[in-house]
Amino acid sequence: MEQSVCPLLKDPKSYNPDTIDLINDIKERKYWLPCLENMVKKFVAKASSLNPDNPNATENAEICFQKFHDLVIKALEEPSVLAPLSIRTLLEFNEDNLRSNSFKDAWYKQKETETKAALKEFKERLDFIDSIADFESKWLEIVTGVLAGNVFDWGSTIVADILETSTNFGLSQAMSTIEKRPWFKDNLDNWIERIKKEPYKEAVVFVDNAGVDFVLGILPLIREFLKQNTKVIVTANTAPALNDVTWHELKLYSQEAASQCPILEQSLRTGQLVTVENGQKGPCLDLSTLSPELCRLMSGADLIILEGMGRAVHTNLYAKFNVDSVKLAVLKNDWLAKGLGAQQFSVIFNYETAT
Repeated sequence: MEQSVCPLLKDPKSYNPDTIDLINDIKERKYWLPCLENMVKKFVAKASSLNPDNPNATENAEICFQKFHDLVIKALEEPSVLAPLSIRTLLEFNEDNLRSNSFKDAWYKQKETETKAALKEFKERLDFIDSIADFESKWLEIVTGVLAGNVFDWGSTIVADILETSTNFGLSQAMSTIEKRPWFKDNLDNWIERIKKEPYKEAVVFVDNAGVDFVLGILPLIREFLKQNTKVIVTANTAPALNDVTWHELKLYSQEAASQCPILEQSLRTGQLVTVENGQKGPCLDLSTLSPELCRLMSGADLIILEGMGRAVHTNLYAKFNVDSVKLAVLKNDWLAKGLGAQQFSVIFNYETAT
């Protein structure tokens, strides 16, 4: 697939997507390689239930795990075996591995189940947001919903444990799980002030997980932008990765949600809301390898939003843009959080003005 560089990057030549240096930092390498290996190993036990139509699911997952394990053993001693060695490239290696071993979309059933459940709560969520009269309070509720939705990430070991053992863990439970304000990184008030003063003309939103995250978190945010006459470009992965929304699902879920929301329905029809693939095949984000169509569409944007640990923390935490940017995520890994000076379930809401 043809690739293009994000037109909103301030300095494309010096851009490095990866936040953590696994090549030179031995301490980080010794933590992250076994951590990611453990995540891959956990999939083996779930492979059969996630892929009931595949009689060889467990066996194929074992093959995938063995390949990943072999890579980890080599990379611990010789980081040049994967160029460059990073959390991003390791996760992409795993997804490629799954695809080449008959897992076309390993989490498809899970995503479908969670999204259908979330869509049943969608109208109620919108009605609640609409009932908030105060501008600042409404935007705080919307953003908190995005952050709480972002907890629903099967790539996080701590979250996977919660989701596997709890039968009623929903958006409200996630809201009480994340850090209370003031957040670890928190300039939300400045951003709300900016929106109140002058709405954005065009926003591009890189989305993360299916289910609660997209339906009850991201869609209400998009809808509020649309109500301000902001054009919204929503973009998702070209190829499947974990329980992240794919571009095909993005179109489908948006249309299903639009049947409950006239604002979304009209915006999809008129082109005020556009869905597009981003060219990515893993749960992180390399802004130098985007789809040309996305780059063409986003060239006039005055706001870029990166959601989730993979796209806004593991990658792009230090990326600078020539338009306003918002990076928001919940830190669901204790080691990563402490390395940044935070704690598990701390919140990053990082609004930066155009540089």
